[in-house]
Amino acid sequence: DDADDADGAGHAKQYEAVVELTAQGDLAAGVGEADKLLDAIEQKRQVILHRYQSGHGGQVSDRRVEPFAFTTNYVQIWCFDCDSRNCKLFKLARIGSAELTEQQWQYSHLHEKSFIDIFRMNGTEEHHIKIELGIMARNLLIEEYPLAEKYLMPPNNGKWLLDTTVANYAGVARFVVGLMDDIQIIDSPELEQYIANYVTKYWPKVIK
Repeated sequence: DDADDADGAGHAKQYEAVVELTAQGDLAAGVGEADKLLDAIEQKRQVILHRYQSGHGGQVSDRRVEPFAFTTNYVQIWCFDCDSRNCKLFKLARIGSAELTEQQWQYSHLHEKSFIDIFRMNGTEEHHIKIELGIMARNLLIEEYPLAEKYLMPPNNGKWLLDTTVANYAGVARFVVGLMDDIQIIDSPELEQYIANYVTKYWPKVIK
């Protein structure tokens, strides 16, 4: 009974957090869809994510998944994808609707979360990076990636230092490329090389 009470309290706390974030406009998905996902986690049931918009190629499709955990800021949810047979992060904002099915979890032994960095990239590896930011880059970083704030060191000569680890260089590279005139990479040669390759690949005419 104590365990059930604890689970119920945890579910209520998560639901309150989702409601608050939705009210603030931080979640594009409706409270009803988030509540269904919370119910699925509590009841250990599969869900069909209807009209999910993939970030890779913009493909829209239905996904049968087993939701098992929200990320810290409730923007994404960890699910086991029953078709691809692996764990993935799904963004709530990309879910058209969620259908709670009667099917119980079948792959709970495969449910596993991996490392997520402040740029919302996930993976099994961790890479240390340091970048120096001007005030504009610092403000945009916190606005777009609020979890980054705790990894920022106080300003020195008007610059802030971001010292953190990332799952891969894709997320931070996109951020840096957009603000090259206000960011300096510090002691992170692999990140510098990744960005050089990125720019050469996607903007060859600019390099020439």
